[in-house]
Amino acid sequence: MLPDKQDKAFSDFYDSARHNDILEPKMTLMIHLASAMAVGCGA
Repeated sequence: MLPDKQDKAFSDFYDSARHNDILEPKMTLMIHLASAMAVGCGA
């Protein structure tokens, strides 16, 4: 789907947004949805 370099960058961003102690759960969910839409996932 993505070249290796972009896939790693996306995964690092996604993981840091998902596993945080700063953002509220609602904001984390919004980041999940936006990230999935950005890469064309139907999740």
